[in-house]
Amino acid sequence: MANHSFSQRVTPDEHLYARARWVFLAVLVLMPLTGVQLPGGPKMNPMYWFLVGVVALDSAVLSLYARRGETEFTRAMIWVLGPDLFAVAGFTYLWYGLETGFYPIAVVLPATYALILPKREALLAGLGAAFAYMVGHLFAHSHAITVGPMILHVLGAVAIPLLTGLVAVSVERRRQREEETVIAVGQREVALEQISRRVAELQAVSQITELVHSTLDFERVGPTVLEIIAKVLGVETCCLFVIDKERSETLFSASIGSLAGITPVRPERAMAYGELEDHFSCMAAFDHAEMMVLFCASAEDIEGLSKEDRLVLSAVASELVVAAENSRLYSLTKKLAITDELTGLANYRHLQGRLDEEIARAQRYSKHFSLLMLDVDDFKRFNDSYGHIAGDTALADLARVIEGAVREVDLVARYGGEEFSVVLPETDAAGAYVVAEKIREAVAGARFRDAEGRPVSHMTVSIGLATYPVHGTDRESILREADDALYRAKSGGKNRVRAPKARAQSGDGPQTPPVAQTTVNPDHERAGA
Repeated sequence: MANHSFSQRVTPDEHLYARARWVFLAVLVLMPLTGVQLPGGPKMNPMYWFLVGVVALDSAVLSLYARRGETEFTRAMIWVLGPDLFAVAGFTYLWYGLETGFYPIAVVLPATYALILPKREALLAGLGAAFAYMVGHLFAHSHAITVGPMILHVLGAVAIPLLTGLVAVSVERRRQREEETVIAVGQREVALEQISRRVAELQAVSQITELVHSTLDFERVGPTVLEIIAKVLGVETCCLFVIDKERSETLFSASIGSLAGITPVRPERAMAYGELEDHFSCMAAFDHAEMMVLFCASAEDIEGLSKEDRLVLSAVASELVVAAENSRLYSLTKKLAITDELTGLANYRHLQGRLDEEIARAQRYSKHFSLLMLDVDDFKRFNDSYGHIAGDTALADLARVIEGAVREVDLVARYGGEEFSVVLPETDAAGAYVVAEKIREAVAGARFRDAEGRPVSHMTVSIGLATYPVHGTDRESILREADDALYRAKSGGKNRVRAPKARAQSGDGPQTPPVAQTTVNPDHERAGA
């Protein structure tokens, strides 16, 4: 059979054909029972009932195969075509006295085949019906064949395949239109789905663009951006990395889904963006001279990304690069705003905020904290001897010396000029004195460079300390007391540590405890070389 599109279920035309055969069979059975005599007389009864049996058997076969689906039914129609044509020839022979008595059946049979079977099989059925019709007539009129009636019979026979062909062509065109309609509907659905997907992607890109430009803190919106991407692409588990290629530094990373068993990506490994695990791989969504954006998901998801999906990823990645760069610049600006340019230490502004924080924390938890004020002794003499460039270098080196003498939790700040401050959280006056002495000794033991980087001179520092709440309960009083203590250290000979002067017991302010006063008594001051 020719290839053509059939559904698995039997069509209404096929059901109608199967029922019509049983109706025709009933007519054939009832005709003799109602007294209708065959043209050939009673002697033709056996042949008649044999042909009726053939029709009944063919009808039963078709009814049986109608339950198995359309493909099986059409195959059965091919099988019973031969017996049906034999029945056409036989009934034509039996009813020769009625001339064209069986002609309508000979025409209808192939026409019904044309309604159901492909054009080629239908034309074969039409030619077979015409041949059977002519054979029946030739046998019936073999004793008296005349030219005129024979021409009429031939024309009638020729009309059978012609009519069958017209029906078959009409049905084939109908089927083609149906198939074209189905294809058009399918294409329309695909187009609508693609349009809906493109609209969703555009909305996602717009939403992501709005998100990444709504804040300079990209770490906060980054995970939300990845969730939107994953939803648009239909990916359940994925990661996103924004990498600075020049520094081999991951500026941003986010992941969603279950990443159990997946090794975290190191920047140097991520830049190779190869296969991370057997089931997890990465692709470069954006790759520039300085920046790269990697999108990682299962190998199946990566391979399943369409050209449009990759374009969406590329558009989003370019926005992420801009957002990450803006976020980095914002962080750098924030850092510069609170950082001294020369020494890299916290500046006066940051010191003010940190003191407020420490006061609030100490009040909340009933803790102490201390503040050290340092001033370089005779720094003008160093500048005059080695120049201001060497003086700047010396201040930067001094900052490193001070940082090396304190804890990580302590804040070292440049107060201004050659003055420095150190905030010591949870440190009382006695502990602050120990730290101050450690700093003083570290500075006295260091050698500082000139403009050419050669170690040329020693320096000393004078240090004043103040402790909360012993010497003050607010920022201004703590700073004032530490500054006063520094003035005492400078006026007392330099290169030494001083605490605020002890005050008489009164209700005017906080008092210096005996232990703290003893610990920082001038008797414990040390003079340096």
